[in-house]
Amino acid sequence: MSTKVARNHHHLKSRIDDYFSARFEHLQAKALIDALASHHQVWIFGGMIRDLSLYGYEGFTSDIDVVFEGDREELCRILSSHSVEAQTTNKLGGVRFRYHHIDFDMWCLSDTWAFKENIIPLVDAKSLCQTTLMSWDAALYDVHRQEVIARDSYLDDLMAGYLEVVLRETPNETGSVVRILRTIYSKNVKKLGPVLCEFLKQTLTRYDYHYLAEYEIAHYSSKSFTSAEYTSLVDALFHATREEGLPLRHRG
Repeated sequence: MSTKVARNHHHLKSRIDDYFSARFEHLQAKALIDALASHHQVWIFGGMIRDLSLYGYEGFTSDIDVVFEGDREELCRILSSHSVEAQTTNKLGGVRFRYHHIDFDMWCLSDTWAFKENIIPLVDAKSLCQTTLMSWDAALYDVHRQEVIARDSYLDDLMAGYLEVVLRETPNETGSVVRILRTIYSKNVKKLGPVLCEFLKQTLTRYDYHYLAEYEIAHYSSKSFTSAEYTSLVDALFHATREEGLPLRHRG
């Protein structure tokens, strides 16, 4: 899918508004988020903001990540009061469910893994931007204030195709490596930052292509990179400089 990166935060906010008014199920999703926001602060986080920034509302088809400021008991109570019954809990304490044909992943702010493990201090909602694996996920939308929260270079980096690691610590290294590779090969990444290069140099020595490919199929039901692409990336990483990172060739 070709990118059409949002020009600024105002343009990105318009894309968020467009998404939530585009279809009936999107309106219902917004109503649920607003219901949560009537009790506590709520933020839309990560992948939704990234994909709307990259492609516009028609390019977002994944689950919606929502962070809730209240406690888990209240979150579940509010969800149940809106007929969200089929909730499952993931290993990190988040609540997953499907609502009007849209998948949600919700968790409480204080339950964010990096906060609970005391890796990143929880100062305020902006601290969430320090807890993501990749820089392209380090953005959120404040539902109350109706504003985007991200570093100043966020959209510029998307426009340039520049990807970097934010938090190297992870509860699932294999999953993190596969997520990075899927991002590189499915979202038109043009350059890897130096920290990301070092992370991949260290981690990819522990995996072969077939193991990662099987993990990707099992968790995403699709493949985003070939054996040749994986081998080429591994070779290129060992020639990348610590200061410059690694430019990537476009897939032809």
